[in-house]
Amino acid sequence: MEDNVAILWDIENVTPSANSQFLEGLKEYTEHLGKLTVCRVYGDWTKGYLGRLSRQLSENGFELIHIPVARKNSADISLITNAVELIYQYPHITKIVLITGDADFRPLLYTLRRNGKSVHIICNSSNASEELLSLADSFKDYREIIPGEAAEEAADAAEERRVRRTKRRFRQVDSRGSVEGREEGGSEETPGLFQGSNQGKTQGARKGTVKGDRKPPVELAFRLLAEAVETMEKQRKKPGMGAVKVRLRMLNPSFDEKAFGFKSWNDFVYAARERGIIDLIEEDQAIYLKTKPKVSGEQKTPLTLAFETLLDVLDSLTREKGKDTHSLASISTRLADRNVDWTALGYKRLKDFILSAAKRDYIDVTFENGGYWVRKKKEP
Repeated sequence: MEDNVAILWDIENVTPSANSQFLEGLKEYTEHLGKLTVCRVYGDWTKGYLGRLSRQLSENGFELIHIPVARKNSADISLITNAVELIYQYPHITKIVLITGDADFRPLLYTLRRNGKSVHIICNSSNASEELLSLADSFKDYREIIPGEAAEEAADAAEERRVRRTKRRFRQVDSRGSVEGREEGGSEETPGLFQGSNQGKTQGARKGTVKGDRKPPVELAFRLLAEAVETMEKQRKKPGMGAVKVRLRMLNPSFDEKAFGFKSWNDFVYAARERGIIDLIEEDQAIYLKTKPKVSGEQKTPLTLAFETLLDVLDSLTREKGKDTHSLASISTRLADRNVDWTALGYKRLKDFILSAAKRDYIDVTFENGGYWVRKKKEP
């Protein structure tokens, strides 16, 4: 029997732009969960920036619950009250899509779980509570569900053309009995994971830099772990074992410690400690992670170099085309020319790499005319 689904949305906590096609993505997302039965949105609808979005919500069958701004935390209280009422008034609803990242909803999740409901959270990863997300059956950043298949297909096609060109160059060089890099004493079997923007295209022909030819090394995963811990420390949050895993998955939804040969998350974390990436401290009978002090002159990580190359690509496209927003397909081609392989950095698709940059506030991403458009973040 098909599951019945309810959407409860704190719109002032998660506020996509009116032209982002988020509602279309939300529809597709809920269709995979079951039949949408209840959809309610809570906010102060007198606020100007919600005006256009409120019309779209109404046209798509959402019930708008008005919460005056003067009533502090009233949106949270109303949403929690309605969610509890759903348990008894509509017992046929088995799945709740909660659109928020507010830690105040943790007691609600405990209540829903005790009553046999599954909870799926959509949030803004920049302000979401790791403790809240850890209680959900699943969670996603709202940007991840915005549709964009056509744009992704175009970017994938551009990447496939780049791979074919690279393989042809490699075969041509190999047929002459010389591969650049061997002459320099380099090893063909241990190429650089990420070739910087100053590297020539010929270097990209080395075996192993072609997309999909190798798995990302565990060192990248360890560095991502350190970034997750550092992010929480900057936000003055306690980086517990479970909370850090949530934050890491928000930074890269494709992460899976088993892909690196670890049987469990704990094994992965303790291996990172043994490698000297992070420290573990015990406090109040709980284990917390702590970043190591940065070493002066420490080299940038491949992921940081990749993001910097992305920004350089956007600057170059802006100068050439006279506009500051650019398609995934054009970005894909330029990144390929700079030998940036997002699969080697742990991302399954270009879209995932781009959204990861957006979560770190390097860029802005919008969805218009059936495709994603990327713009360098403006300086404050």
